[in-house]
Amino acid sequence: MSNFSNRLKEYMEEQGLTQASLANILNIERSNISEFLSGKHTPSYEVFIGLLYQFNCSADYLLGCQELHTEEILHTVPPFSERLRYVLDFRGISQSKLIKEYHVPSASLYKWVSGKSQPSTDTLIKLANILECSVDFLIGRVR
Repeated sequence: MSNFSNRLKEYMEEQGLTQASLANILNIERSNISEFLSGKHTPSYEVFIGLLYQFNCSADYLLGCQELHTEEILHTVPPFSERLRYVLDFRGISQSKLIKEYHVPSASLYKWVSGKSQPSTDTLIKLANILECSVDFLIGRVR
């Protein structure tokens, strides 16, 4: 079981949530929760953000990128397109550099920047590593 799966299970137990009750809160199928817990799938961006709000936790901790809970103030997550543009500017990395040097698919980057889609949780981790920041900073959870 992955760190994400283990931490999701811990949070569910802390809050006394069953797979069905968490699925109901997130407005998804119970089978999705089962797949997250078994490590078969990771949640979509929207569901992941819902988990962060439900458990009031750090993205980096929930994903297993950080071993300890953060004591930082956790903010409301802005639209990913806005935050990605901000982080790229903050880090001084152009979109073309992200495509050419870091091999981020241009079609994916276009969709993220234009707000047409959001990255998967696995891609969030990769982007945070490329941009040398935490996932929480990347999504705007910490500033």
